[in-house]
Amino acid sequence: MSNIVLRDYQQKAVGEIRIAFRDHGVVLFVLPTGGGKTYTFCYIGDAAALKGRRVMIIVHRKELLKQASKSLSKLGIDHGLIAPWASPKPRAMVQVASVDSLNSKRGRAMLASGVIRADLLIFDEGHHVQADNKWGAVWSAMGEPKTLLVTASPGRPDFRGMGKGHGGIADVVVEGPSVPKLIERGALIKPRVFGSTELPDIEGVKLNAEGDLDAKELAHRVDKPHLIGNAVKEYTEVCPGTRAVAFCVNVKHAIHVRDAFNAAGYRFKLLVGDKDMVSEAERTQIVDELDRGEIDGICTVDLVSEGFDCPGLVTCIMLRPTHSEIVFLQQAGRVMRPDEGKVEAFLLDHAGNVGRWVDGDFKVKHGFPSVARDWSQCLVGRKKKPRGSKKEVEPLAYPGMTQCKGCKTIFDVLELKEQGKPDDKCPTCGEPIPVEHQAAQRMPKVVEGRLGELDPEIVAQQKKEAYREQGKAQTVEELRRNLGYSRGRANHVLQARKEKEALVDGLLTDLRAWRDQTGQNIADVFGVATFEVKAMKPKQLRELRTRLDDHLAVWRAVTGDTTPALAQATIDF
Repeated sequence: MSNIVLRDYQQKAVGEIRIAFRDHGVVLFVLPTGGGKTYTFCYIGDAAALKGRRVMIIVHRKELLKQASKSLSKLGIDHGLIAPWASPKPRAMVQVASVDSLNSKRGRAMLASGVIRADLLIFDEGHHVQADNKWGAVWSAMGEPKTLLVTASPGRPDFRGMGKGHGGIADVVVEGPSVPKLIERGALIKPRVFGSTELPDIEGVKLNAEGDLDAKELAHRVDKPHLIGNAVKEYTEVCPGTRAVAFCVNVKHAIHVRDAFNAAGYRFKLLVGDKDMVSEAERTQIVDELDRGEIDGICTVDLVSEGFDCPGLVTCIMLRPTHSEIVFLQQAGRVMRPDEGKVEAFLLDHAGNVGRWVDGDFKVKHGFPSVARDWSQCLVGRKKKPRGSKKEVEPLAYPGMTQCKGCKTIFDVLELKEQGKPDDKCPTCGEPIPVEHQAAQRMPKVVEGRLGELDPEIVAQQKKEAYREQGKAQTVEELRRNLGYSRGRANHVLQARKEKEALVDGLLTDLRAWRDQTGQNIADVFGVATFEVKAMKPKQLRELRTRLDDHLAVWRAVTGDTTPALAQATIDF
């Protein structure tokens, strides 16, 4: 066995994945960036190999293949590599391959002949896998074996589902702890988020086939001297000299950003996948220099978004607007990993990806990277906008957000009030907040300011006022209109409410029937009166359901009662 020591939540996920594999062939495992996905799937792969099963880990880029190999070696797992440049190790029970190598002419021949085979497939960055693309083609060519899809963000930018019948191949989802839970445990660092009010104009930019902004057209909007200059200036004011990664639209844009930072006295280098710009040896050297702190930062396009592991990164500079929640989370996640001596992280949003001011109100786009995400629709997907559409992603109103006139910090007055802090003063500099912007005003207007720190967590779901409004809403449209919920989240809220009502009704029916049959008092036996059941939380309801079922089983066994079982409205929340 390898020397992998799993955290408790990783061990729990392994158990849930194993249970899922008893009834399903393809399991989707979701764990936020930095939560230890590699450790978890390496543990599963190694355990399978020790039982005599051949394991294939599939990645989609050469850099990720090398990184996966490095991780396996560090963990003491013997493995081989399947790539044109790698020396084969056919006897190894664990293999790592690039999807393009397996889809090559030679790769397809080896798959067809059975030379390359596997009992367990593991797709890293599994959100790429669709039944009709190259990842799905590999899965089919290998005979559709047991498959684990691993990802931090299963919501695809093209809005297709990851489940069978909806574009993907997954049967079931296993979710690890959310980002807030990992932050509480110290497994991630909550970034301080700053947002500029001087953002690129993306109105009218067409969407590409994946549903994101067209890069070629977008480059003309963002590759502007004043926007790049603002990025350098804000980095200098907020977190100068911290190890940073700047995400750009294309290579040309990245070069301009690099040159601007270097002209200001910093040490930034280009790190892109274009071989004409940076060779493989140079890329390796630059990553090593960044890891050692010998340079201040890198300017990249997409090379660092997925699978890149440099926990020493402190600052994420977003210069590329994106409609993709996956891209946003992957980029922000680069700086949220903890590291020795690292006490904070920064997200400088110069692209409006967190949110932007619209007609005097702050409206959320992707929100803060430190909040929990609702992946309940990931298997079925969402409705896709037509290709070429110029309609911007509709922003959502967020009650309570305002901006300080003095230090330009953007924060949530409702959260201040809930935490017992003064809601009439800026939490950063103590500047008085205008009355109209205090907690009583649920839709504050913007005040002038160029840059502001965003309060590190959107807590709309946790606010008592939001819960009251949620309880009043009876339809999807009311939740969307009154609380700014997405359609998926609104449906989820109403479905959960419906399931709780069914559980309450089933419990009340069964408790009363038991009382009538036994003549005993419900409160004396179960410690709860019937009128209290409706006010109980789902966890308490499930516990009561279990106590009642256990009691009935014993009672029937002792009395020999043959009365048909009561209605068991057990709901899995």
